[in-house]
Amino acid sequence: MANQTCISIGINQYQFLPPLSYGMADAVAIEHFFVDAAGWDAQQCLLLTDMSGEAANKSTYPTRENINRWIKQWSWEILHHGDLVWFFFSGCGVSFGDEDYLIPIDGKTDDLANTCISIRQLYQQFRDIGVNALVFLDANHSQHLSLGGGIGTTTAKLAQEYQIPTFLSCQSHEFSNEDAGLGHGLFTTALLEALNYHPDLNLETIETYLTSRLAELSEHHWKPLQTPLAIIPKGVSEHRPVFSATTQSSISATVPEVVYSPPTQPQFSQDTYAPYTPPMLSVSLVTPESIGTGAIVKRPAPKPIRKEIPNWAKVSFLLTMLVGAGAGIFVFNSQMPAERQPMARPVANDLTSSVSVGVVAATEPIPDLQQARMYIRPGDATSRYQAILAARKITASTPEVASEVKQSIELWSQEIYQIAQSHADKQHWQIAIDTARMVPRDAPNYSTAQGSMLEWKNKLPQG
Repeated sequence: MANQTCISIGINQYQFLPPLSYGMADAVAIEHFFVDAAGWDAQQCLLLTDMSGEAANKSTYPTRENINRWIKQWSWEILHHGDLVWFFFSGCGVSFGDEDYLIPIDGKTDDLANTCISIRQLYQQFRDIGVNALVFLDANHSQHLSLGGGIGTTTAKLAQEYQIPTFLSCQSHEFSNEDAGLGHGLFTTALLEALNYHPDLNLETIETYLTSRLAELSEHHWKPLQTPLAIIPKGVSEHRPVFSATTQSSISATVPEVVYSPPTQPQFSQDTYAPYTPPMLSVSLVTPESIGTGAIVKRPAPKPIRKEIPNWAKVSFLLTMLVGAGAGIFVFNSQMPAERQPMARPVANDLTSSVSVGVVAATEPIPDLQQARMYIRPGDATSRYQAILAARKITASTPEVASEVKQSIELWSQEIYQIAQSHADKQHWQIAIDTARMVPRDAPNYSTAQGSMLEWKNKLPQG
């Protein structure tokens, strides 16, 4: 049976770039999953972070030289031809010219070719050694993208060329976000959940879970929408399990039994890309170590300490407010012109009055729908997808409201497809496919989008 190993790299304190907060925590959590939950031997995992210790009397500090040396040595000594290596990177990435780069801890943006690791170089190393690879990159952080574009377009082409399934934390024009409440990047949080609760994991499951969960995490933590970029090369089975049978049994035995509570509101189960709400978990024990593997622990908020106010102060305050209010009303009425004096409001008992009020209310903008429209950015598909997610949560109080919400969702779905088509016109096939995936299943143009995706998949470069 094929052997599996993991190389997990996470960087916080760059030597020449602004720091990240949770790159190191992300990499540590991935390694902990494979050792603690999947039951792998610790020797099957290689961790390279700012603070990781030596391995085999050699430094694991994530410089360019160390990363390249470890990939070669690890692959030659641990792996055999046809084995699988999980490669995870949480740090900075940048696109410049026709290359996408991962920036090691000593990388310099004014000399990318000589101080950074190109995706092409990384994939070529895997090919030269003769191993299979599954790659996860969390690299498009906003504080670094001023250095160049976000990685994505070139990586997608290379993943197809080298036949390496690759998952990027977001599209090339989006940002990859971290959150203090999670203690991780949003992408890593979603990935850890997928690994922990889906022991029968395959590439399609990973893609579907990351897409739906990242949308929910982005909204819940008030972050811009992240849409993962999944590149599953043509000819690679989406349904083949990514864990061996022994790994699956280890995960099943390690993860505590999960008790599902019934949903409190209808779920859009017919729509693959509708907002995903994970089941509520009931686990008897939660340890501090579990937080490092992606668990989110909610603690009750401490009760505020209230100081008792003396009765004399309450009475004094109340009298002051009453006197002030009375004086204000007197002055206001005395200065009001006669024609502005309040008149007795007639009671409208005719049908015309009540009907006209109803018409006005129905034609006023729907506040929730207006908020959904605020997501929209010109020429951007993900902002329209986010608007659809927001619109689905609107409670329709009248048939008119329901109709307007429905029309808006259909319009945004059509615009998403048009944006996908524009990418296809430029022969950006993978980006066109990922964009078309955002068309909801219940949209009128869903079948059209699916047909186009199949056509575009056939045009992807062969490996």
